[in-house]
Amino acid sequence: MSVVGQEKGKLNRELYRIHLQAANEWCSNWYSIKNSIHESINHEIESKYKIMDNKINKLVRDQTNKPDNDGKSYPRVIKQTNITFSNEELMLLNKGSKIQVE
Repeated sequence: MSVVGQEKGKLNRELYRIHLQAANEWCSNWYSIKNSIHESINHEIESKYKIMDNKINKLVRDQTNKPDNDGKSYPRVIKQTNITFSNEELMLLNKGSKIQVE
């Protein structure tokens, strides 16, 4: 058993012992107290899950919104010339512009 499993087992045994002790001390009132505790915990859990669901929904909504497209689309550039460049010309063209735009 892993260390985490051992710790969880230890906590479960301690919780069970405390549960039995409370049941002995409170007798017939214990079930009402226990139900009240469960309702309170469930309310807290539902509240936390609702917050997490809202966050997830907002993230999904924000990430699935597509940018506005004004309907314009531009055709691909198609090479329609039969000019062939020399190696020297290609090297010069591949260097690109050295001008920096500010």
